[in-house]
Amino acid sequence: MYPAKHFQQHDSKQLQQLVNSYPLATILMPNPQSQLNDICRVPLLFDSAREIFIGHVAKYNPLSLLDGQSVNLLFSGDDCYLSPTYAHNKTLPSWLYASVYVTAEVRIVKDQYHKEQIMQRLTTHFEQHFSEHATDKWQIDEVPVQQREAMYQQLSFIEFMPSRWRGNFKLSQNKPAEIRAAIKQSLTLAGKLSIAELID
Repeated sequence: MYPAKHFQQHDSKQLQQLVNSYPLATILMPNPQSQLNDICRVPLLFDSAREIFIGHVAKYNPLSLLDGQSVNLLFSGDDCYLSPTYAHNKTLPSWLYASVYVTAEVRIVKDQYHKEQIMQRLTTHFEQHFSEHATDKWQIDEVPVQQREAMYQQLSFIEFMPSRWRGNFKLSQNKPAEIRAAIKQSLTLAGKLSIAELID
């Protein structure tokens, strides 16, 4: 079984928290000419009320041709090297990480009003993390309507309908509690807080 059972994360709250904190998705798309996937990276926003992801890509992106098909979304959280010194030399060198893997159906948005709503949601969400002051936040309304509509013609707006969530949180869960506590303390002292906070 991979990942090992003790590294599997099923807590939906933690899975959603990771995709919200690290929204840049690596999207694995089927390629009819190859057994391998095409790959692109797209920032996605998870709308928890509707339980969908929203985003947009350039209209020539292969995703634009996958309406109704399934893709895999990979969200990678923080990661770091685990030195044996973090566990008082009671572990071998390793690597800590957390990732979320979502299977979702692609739905291409065609309605102009719906496109506008998605762009408003995306810019409002990401601008709130960009500036501390409300007056400094850029808004899509600053772009004239005709110019916006012309820009939207160059984009594909997409909703991703998730059907399966999987978490792979490799955080030394297979180690005794005292070793995990030592690792957590060492990570905290080293300033690797995002990883330390995931270790319980």
